[in-house]
Amino acid sequence: MADPGRRLGPNAAAVLVLVALGAALLVWQRPWQGSDDNNVGIPADAPSRLTTQFRALTEADSEAEFVAAAGTSRAAKAFAREAWRSRAALGATSVELRYVSGGEVPDRADGSALASVEVSWRAGDGIGLAGTTDHSSTVAFRVTPESDDTFSIIAATPRDGALPLWLAGAVSVEREPGAVVVRVDGGDAEVPVESMASRARAAVARVVPDTKGDVTVVSPRSQTQMARLVGQPLDQVRQIAAVTTRLDGRGGTSADTVVVLNPAVFATMDQRAAQVVVTHEATHLLTDAVGARTESWVIEGFADFVALREDSASLAVSAGQILAEVRAGRTPERLPSAEDFDAEGHGLGAVYESAWMIFRMLGERYGDERVVGFYEAVMGGAELDDALRTSFGITTDQLTAAWLDYLAKSASTVS
Repeated sequence: MADPGRRLGPNAAAVLVLVALGAALLVWQRPWQGSDDNNVGIPADAPSRLTTQFRALTEADSEAEFVAAAGTSRAAKAFAREAWRSRAALGATSVELRYVSGGEVPDRADGSALASVEVSWRAGDGIGLAGTTDHSSTVAFRVTPESDDTFSIIAATPRDGALPLWLAGAVSVEREPGAVVVRVDGGDAEVPVESMASRARAAVARVVPDTKGDVTVVSPRSQTQMARLVGQPLDQVRQIAAVTTRLDGRGGTSADTVVVLNPAVFATMDQRAAQVVVTHEATHLLTDAVGARTESWVIEGFADFVALREDSASLAVSAGQILAEVRAGRTPERLPSAEDFDAEGHGLGAVYESAWMIFRMLGERYGDERVVGFYEAVMGGAELDDALRTSFGITTDQLTAAWLDYLAKSASTVS
């Protein structure tokens, strides 16, 4: 029990309460930390000021100028310094940031807002791309008002299209024969992406000798970064191990496309499976499959035909899902459609395996050279029936019947 003779009187207790409240208020406001932690009202002429500020970022010729244009806060300086160094690592040129709208209304307790900015740039030749294509997308920049009626620009997220690679994090570029790897925030440190990309380039050359160019692979640190870099919602990339896309996420040719890895999915794969994925995507890149208007099963099946051409795994491993479906009485009734390859659908692995089994069958019956000729004919714009007839002397119906029979026989011999 406390000694009643040592209790404080009511006046003294009240003084102590007021002192405690004052100290708590001082700690909460933290005036000694400067503008980073003070809420400052957004100026009435925010659009005009942001237009000027993003123009200054565009016109900056050095890291010091770029950092100065980004604002006075520690967060702005750190963001701008990282972005400038990532630009330099990519050899980015023709960088332009054009303010579009926003920034006038705060949407967070810290008083910051989002401003929409059209960002365009060109990648340098040093990362295996042509360096002649302008990549553009609309980016939402997080801006914080400062006491001098300027803004600090502290972060960037995609708004329409993909996030420019140099705004995604700290970028480094590493090279191997036939391959370039761009790591974002260190990428997936557990995966030897450089050697895998080089092996993928060589594997494609052995099946399709006339392909040209390097394989450029982007290895982000997180799945969220991967989704931002390809311009897709997070839910739409959860099942995807990698995707081949243009840097701004809008398609293109092998002259300006990259393979973007999904580290969350790669973390679940052994090295053999991961190598198959990289070679599959490298096939897309090197055969100009991105944006091609043709049957999805042709594009995806051929990519696995190349990726699994020298694979030593058993059919139970490389086609286990589709063969299990067949054994369960769920044999496909038609060739795979574009809808079957929907990244959000169930049974995606079985769909890819079924497309590969078409090409595996064709390779066994007609040989690699005729399979490659068929693929190149379809990719060149030939109708499917015409390409089948020219390459193999069969129709689509005959191909379908032969494939279904092949699936049934394979399922019966593989446990």
